[in-house]
Amino acid sequence: MELIKKKARTDKIKSKALLQVPVEEDINISDFKPDVLSVLYYNGWVRVDDIKTGMNKVWIKGKMFYQILYQAEAGADSEISVMEGEIPLMEEIFIDKIDNQDRVTCSSTIEDLRVHIINSRKLSIQAVISLETKAEETVEREICTELDDIGGAVKKHNIISEGYNEINPQDIVYRKKVLNYLETITRKRDLLRIHEETKMPDNLPSVGTLLWKSAEPVRIEFKPYEDKLNVSGEMKVFIVYLEDISKKILWFDTILPFSGSVECAGCSEYMIADVSYALNHEDITVREDSNAEARIVGVEAALELEIRLYEAGAIPIVSDVYGVTCEINTSTDNAEFRNLYSDIYIDQNISSLIGIEANEPQINQICHTQAVVGSLELVMDKTDKKGYTEFETNEKVKIKGDILINILYASSDEHNQLHPLRKSIPFEIERELADIMNNEIDSYSIDAQISSIQINIKDGNNVDLRCVLNIHMMIYNVVARDIITDINVTPISPEVIEKLPGFAIYYVQPGDSLWQIGKKYYVSVDQIKEINNLTDDMINPGDKLLIVK
Repeated sequence: MELIKKKARTDKIKSKALLQVPVEEDINISDFKPDVLSVLYYNGWVRVDDIKTGMNKVWIKGKMFYQILYQAEAGADSEISVMEGEIPLMEEIFIDKIDNQDRVTCSSTIEDLRVHIINSRKLSIQAVISLETKAEETVEREICTELDDIGGAVKKHNIISEGYNEINPQDIVYRKKVLNYLETITRKRDLLRIHEETKMPDNLPSVGTLLWKSAEPVRIEFKPYEDKLNVSGEMKVFIVYLEDISKKILWFDTILPFSGSVECAGCSEYMIADVSYALNHEDITVREDSNAEARIVGVEAALELEIRLYEAGAIPIVSDVYGVTCEINTSTDNAEFRNLYSDIYIDQNISSLIGIEANEPQINQICHTQAVVGSLELVMDKTDKKGYTEFETNEKVKIKGDILINILYASSDEHNQLHPLRKSIPFEIERELADIMNNEIDSYSIDAQISSIQINIKDGNNVDLRCVLNIHMMIYNVVARDIITDINVTPISPEVIEKLPGFAIYYVQPGDSLWQIGKKYYVSVDQIKEINNLTDDMINPGDKLLIVK
């Protein structure tokens, strides 16, 4: 008997590992830089440059970049200076079941970053970097969708969860179940290059000397279209500079919207996009406008994208077969398919009153606010030896984390004008998910961003922070199915025929179905329904059924 098969491509996590790397580095102030009085503001980010795989291990090569804005000691020309640099990273991570042919991805985050003054010519940088490596593979499997070619394929809308067909009521009966899974269309890395610029407002003097510059991508969205993936978002740009004539310290904070696309062959607007991103490169420059004044702020950046495109599939597959006038022996193979269990969007309002330390100057004006989501934790619990997980709370998921707030404010002190204000705001979000304890969770991806930041000065010692935490979480589960790989048809043995009654009265037991009863007595389901005047497949314990062979 011929099995009509269809190829299904699905992703599978082969192995993953997490390594937390402590970083501690002493930075000497450059000879041409002034002495340090106090640290005002700092940034840090990690870039992974190279990933090499071996037998059960991965080598990660990259850099941690830092940027430190500090107040210089009295008598310095600008009174504010910047130290920039990089710290090399080379880490070996042990990860099971991989070899040098596997494709491994690595996501990096800085869990904690601190800058301390050792003396006026030396700073200490301390950080904890999380490196999460993951080896995924695309598995192609053949699944049986029909037996022979009788009447063409069964249409999807005619099968909800389970049905059966008869090749010939006197010969073979088979039934189908719908397999819901994610068909892997594309897995690739790509770069989105960003080129945007804006003109500074007229009420700000033109730029003399650029002291500090930073760019941060926010509100990133991905939408698949025909053969391309559209990317849109905003670039938050902040500069601190000196005016040429007065040498006064000034700042400019703005948001530049951007959009673009990357090619994705086979992509369509109905697909599911799961994309992670990191700022690979950024450069901020100031050029002259038509009046020969340095007022045009430009940003060139590159977003490194890890793209996964899926298509939701619902395929009726042959799940069971039995014979009426013959014996049917099937060979099966257990196969696992990835499916999208839940796609969650959460918008959570966050508010907090943030106060300065007792010995800090009072707040006169807010210069810049940076809000980033720190470490995130999903409350989960290991349940078996396969490495799958289930959430700890029945039908609920908890997302725990914190928002790191960095505020740069101006005081009325002319000699020590800019000051930092830092605070960590913890949060916990709980959402219900139906029947999650009955599903094996394969993996999840989570993107958390901050939008609609509002800072209001309540008084000289406190500010009122309000923002919105935007979370997009995609939870994947594993669907396991016994796939029929071969069917062997043989005559019914005389011993079996002798034991079969010509007719019987069968009392329905708890858990029985017409399929099980028909398979037991070598009778088609349609025949049982016809003899017993049944209009559907519903039977109840205690019902009496007439079985006629």
